[in-house]
Formats: sequence, C-alpha cells, structure tokens
Amino acid sequence: MPSTQLIAIETALLVSTIALNAYLFGKVHAIALQVYSGVADGMRLSRTTRQLTLINVWGSYIFLLIATNALVAIALLQIGETATSREAANIANLFAMPLFLTVPFLLLSGGMTVLSLTKMIRRGVRGEPA
Repeated sequence: MPSTQLIAIETALLVSTIALNAYLFGKVHAIALQVYSGVADGMRLSRTTRQLTLINVWGSYIFLLIATNALVAIALLQIGETATSREAANIANLFAMPLFLTVPFLLLSGGMTVLSLTKMIRRGVRGEPA
C-alpha cells in the first residue's frame, strides 16, 4: 500500500477517535453533573439512583473511552510496525502517543471522580432522601 494511503488511514483513525472522544466526554460530563446535582430531567434523584447511575452509566462510558483509546493506539502501532515507508511508521507512532496518554489520565481522573462523588453521595451533601 502506498504511504499516502496508509497515512490517510492513520489520520482517519485518529480523527474519528478524537470525534468519538469528544462525544463521549460530553456524555460523561452530563452524567457526572446529574450525579453531582441530584437532578435529572427536572426530577430529584435518590442516593441509590445516583450511586447506580455513577457506577453503571458513568462507569460504562469511562470504560468505553479507555478501551477505545487503548485499542486504536495499539492498532496504530501495529500499522506503524508493518508500514513499508518510514514516514508512515513515524506518523502512526506519533498518532498513537496521545491516545495512549489519555488512558492513564482517564484511569486517574475517573478513579478520583468516582471516589469523590461516592463520598459526597454517602454524606448526603445535597440533602436528598435516602
């Protein structure tokens, strides 16, 4: 495969992953705000509902973000290893780096968010019913 086509495939992988990340980060943010505020669609949420939303919905989105970034980064590294031109291999490795770096960021910030929101829900900061 010519290097220009390979670079186009690598670029398409990176841009589509960034677009998916932007969409999923918006969803994660909206769900975290619902859990934090205790209000979803104008209705108060109980502590149990907030805890389940945090674990099941928010956690699923974070796991999807981590898995997607890791798998696309691995795919880019594999493309870089099999590339015949040095330019295509360098670009694949360059594109894989920011995707790999988001994985530890998501693990750390996701863990901190879960711990802080869980602690806040248990304390009942918002005055919601049990």
